[in-house]
Formats: sequence, structure tokens, C-alpha cells
Amino acid sequence: MPENVPYVLQTRFNKLGIDFPFMIAPMVGLSHVAFRELIKSYTPKNINALRFTEMLSTRRIPNEKLETTHELKTARNEAFFIPQLLGNEEKFIAPSIEKLLIKKPWGFDINMGCPVSHTLKHNWGVRLMGSKDYAAQIVKIVKKYSSVPVSVKLRGGLGEDEDFDYLYSFVSALADGGADFLTIHARTRAQKHSGDANWQLVADIRNKMSIPIIANGNIQTAQDAVELIQNYGVDGAMIARAATARPWILWQISELLGNTEVPEGFEGRKAPSTAEEEGAEYLAACLKMLSIMVDYFQDEAYILEKFRFFAATGARWFQFGHHFWRLTMRAKNVADLRKSIVEFSENNQNTMSKKIKMI
Repeated sequence: MPENVPYVLQTRFNKLGIDFPFMIAPMVGLSHVAFRELIKSYTPKNINALRFTEMLSTRRIPNEKLETTHELKTARNEAFFIPQLLGNEEKFIAPSIEKLLIKKPWGFDINMGCPVSHTLKHNWGVRLMGSKDYAAQIVKIVKKYSSVPVSVKLRGGLGEDEDFDYLYSFVSALADGGADFLTIHARTRAQKHSGDANWQLVADIRNKMSIPIIANGNIQTAQDAVELIQNYGVDGAMIARAATARPWILWQISELLGNTEVPEGFEGRKAPSTAEEEGAEYLAACLKMLSIMVDYFQDEAYILEKFRFFAATGARWFQFGHHFWRLTMRAKNVADLRKSIVEFSENNQNTMSKKIKMI
């Protein structure tokens, strides 16, 4: 590991070979290969940042094809990606891991945080937080078949309120089960994705644990992410929806830490920083995202659906973002969508907000 390099942070993540502990979260409908490649295109060449897939059902993976199932597609020679597994049965987990290992993932993540009803009825997602022993057994199963690091993403609370003692006993059980690191979405199940995230809760858990503890929730700017490491002392920061608005956020973070390297194709440039610069780059990123999607997906209806969701998520930071999203909804095909984005960028100079109210 390089020494005396500003962007190399000393955290517990170092022992796993990660010196840049900022990563992009698993997000349903968003964290497909095109989005991961968009993030990579804005990441400095000397930074290896972890990027998660969306949650993948272990009941479906064994019968799906790696090259044609949209959610399972990976980029050419993609590295530092982590498939997120949803499930609790060894008979499905084992063949799922065996199949995905062909793609050489950096690790596997277990979803114990999703609050959506259709995951709960199978005793998946956040419902796994109801029993620490049962959850630890799931970790042991994944570790049994995985030759790469295994992590768990979970919630700061199972119900309406936080319970530090229960959360600590739960994460301790996961660590005892073999988890290499944990990500805590610092909101309760009841909060879902809205409201403030309790970063101090994650810091308090981290101070009682020996494995790396990552914070997730309401990280909207590069400053937020760096503050989590430097002020709260957690071992990493996982950025979610804000990365759909500013896919260059890892570049911004690396600049804040003193890194002078830039992404390929951005030589001589600084990361977008002002409201005007970010607004202009957002539209450029949308066009880039569309081009990447066309490279990886042949189904035009799928491209339109996923791009609209991408726009609906990220454009909330964008001035007149609702109007932009409505334009994407009117597009009848990819060519029409591309034309609408170009015309919008030529006729509007919109700015981007640093922060919005999370709902």
C-alpha cells in the first residue's frame, strides 16, 4: 500500500486491500452494469472503488444466464464489483455463488436491510434482523461457498426505533459468523429511505467492533463522505442515490483528499464543483449513461424503463428536474430520448442543489 499519499486513508479496510474506502451502494433498478460503468468513467484512474450490484435473488440466479440476464451482466473485465445476494436457503445460495464466481467479483454482500414487503414475506431483507443466530447462520453459509470477502448490509434498527444494545449484539453475531465487514444503513426499517441518518450510531457500533464498519444513509456530497471518515471515525462511506445525481462524486472525494489524478478522458480538468458545473455535467452524464446502456442492453423497452428510473432518482437534485424527467417519459424510443436530452441541454442552463430532503 502506498505511503504518505493523501488519498490513502488508514482505516480497518486497509487489511482487505482497500485504501479508498468510499463505495457505491446496491440500489434496486439502478445498480446495473451500465450505472456501474458510468461511475467508473468518472473515477480517477488510480482509484479502485467498490461498486455493488442491485440485490439478486438467490432463488433465481441458478436458473439465469450470466450473459443475457440484465441484472447479472458485468462489464468487460469488470473488477471491484460486489454482487448483493438476497436469500436464506443454502440450496439456492450455494449454486448462486458458484455461478457468480465465474465473473471474479471482489466480494459478496448479503442483504439484511431491504424493507420492501415482497422480500419480507420470504424472511429475507430486514426481517433477517429479527434473529441474530439465524442471520449469523446465513453468513456462515455464504462464507462456506465464497472464496472472496463477505459483507452484510443491514439497518440501524429493525422497527420504529433504534436499539443500540440489540444492534450491537446482532452485528457481533454476524462478525462471529465470519462477516469480513458490515455496512449499516443508519436509518430504521420504519424510516425506509427518508429523513436523517444517525451516523453517530454507526460510529458507536464501530468503536465496539474489530471488523470494518461502513456507514450508509443520507450521504449527499463529497464533504459528507469525507466527514464520516475523518470526524466520525467509521471505516468507510457508502453513497447511494446521490451518486445518480453526481456520478462524479468519487472524483470529488479524491480531490478533497489531495489526489491529483483524474478519470480517463478528463485530463486537465477538475471535478465539477459549482452548482452550474454540476448542472451542465449532469446532462452530459445522462447522455453517457444512455450510450453505455445501448452498449450492454439490446432491449429498447428495458433501456427506456431503467433510464427513466435513473432520471427520476437523480434529477431531484437538478433544477427543474421534474420537467426533465417528464421529457424522458415522453420519449418513444432511444433515439427520441437522446434527442430530448440534447435539446434540453442546449436550451437550459440548470444548476444542481448540494442537498435535498430525502424521501
